[in-house]
Amino acid sequence: MVSGGLADERALEDFERHLERFLHAHANSGPLAQQIAHHFGAEVRRGKRLRPRLVLAAAASLGAQLEDALPACAAIELLHNYSLIHDDIEDGDRLRRGRETLWAKFGIAHGINAGDAVGALAYAALQETTRLDASVTQAMLGDLARAHVRMCEGQALDLAAEGAAQVTPTEYLEMIEGKTAALFACAASLGARCASLARAHEAEVERCAEFGRLFGLGFQIRDDVLGIWGPRESTGKSGSGDIARRKHTYPIVWAASHDAEGAGKIIARVYAKDGDAVAPADIEDIRGALERGGAREAAESAAADYFARATAHAAGSEPLRRFVDDWSAPAA
Repeated sequence: MVSGGLADERALEDFERHLERFLHAHANSGPLAQQIAHHFGAEVRRGKRLRPRLVLAAAASLGAQLEDALPACAAIELLHNYSLIHDDIEDGDRLRRGRETLWAKFGIAHGINAGDAVGALAYAALQETTRLDASVTQAMLGDLARAHVRMCEGQALDLAAEGAAQVTPTEYLEMIEGKTAALFACAASLGARCASLARAHEAEVERCAEFGRLFGLGFQIRDDVLGIWGPRESTGKSGSGDIARRKHTYPIVWAASHDAEGAGKIIARVYAKDGDAVAPADIEDIRGALERGGAREAAESAAADYFARATAHAAGSEPLRRFVDDWSAPAA
């Protein structure tokens, strides 16, 4: 059985070995293999692996066997990394986890192509769920495809928002429901489906998916706080953060609605200079105004509320409860 702990480190190491074997078997020659190896390179930090951890936590909560959960872990991590490769191109980020992004090293065309390949491999990974019934694998493929589309829809809204004068709280939530929460919801539903041999019911799949959705909303809002106030060692990215890209993140959206005459005015002035690089002084002005107007506190409070609601949906599941506890700490 999957460990009752938070996707404990032994289970996570089993996942890492499974993913490494899978990539070696499916992308092992030519330029594409070199590019994918650069992105996933074992010689650098692997990242938090939050989505596979959530698969494992949901699977553990319903009594799944570890071997039945590993293909789903690989699938969700591959789809996530497909999005990261494309996000880096769309945002112009040249660094991720402290090193060159795939497109920065190999060029935009190779970056798009490699990202597409990693996305396709996510579906191939689910075909290795050989112990589960074919109908379960089919349901998992449907979950993954829907999350894939929702993620692209959310990213489209995010990109469109970069050119908008203002984004409403409703529009913001619709955006992050797609670009972030959908994949966390999928991770939890896949984990629950891995327990089909333990007779997990559809209602439990839906409960786990809602847990993942709520966690994902809280995670994105907390990440928005890091995108403005987080140190470079936390984000692993270049540049001056989300303000430099004129992103409409939670603190920005909240300030426009609740502090229109304070931070809202400064944001409107700076964001209106479309095409110009955001000056460091302007970034500091916005940061300070957001702090004074209560936007950072409001964002942290909203994230905490979503995490609390996720915990309520854990319904006594220790692995899911510990997942929230371990990954919902306030942004530094």
